[in-house]
Amino acid sequence: MDIYLVYLHIICAFLSLGLLIVRGEMQLTQRNWRTVKLLKILPHLTDTLLILSGIIMLFQFNFGLESWIMAKVVLLCGYIIFSAKFFSKKQYQNRPHFLFCWYENGMLFVFRGGMRFYPISLIFYS
Repeated sequence: MDIYLVYLHIICAFLSLGLLIVRGEMQLTQRNWRTVKLLKILPHLTDTLLILSGIIMLFQFNFGLESWIMAKVVLLCGYIIFSAKFFSKKQYQNRPHFLFCWYENGMLFVFRGGMRFYPISLIFYS
């Protein structure tokens, strides 16, 4: 049962990233992605499932408050702030620097080693 929760979390993470890229590309090419009902509902559903599965795994696997969890929370806050600014309805012109800042923020944590993936190996091999 635990492995299905991990799979749900991974699938939701990739789906959330894919939907962000699709909506970002449509926003940059000045196509109205808000008219597509699926692109309005699905990101909220996947992000909610992603956060809920992460919280459940945090308590179920008893990780504690590790540094990589704090890095994920910081990246989540950056994702929310930059996405809200980039996809704002009040936006009159394209501002790709918000999407670039989000991408740069994530890459900075990954390359500095802020996000380590050792807990995944503990789940699969314990």
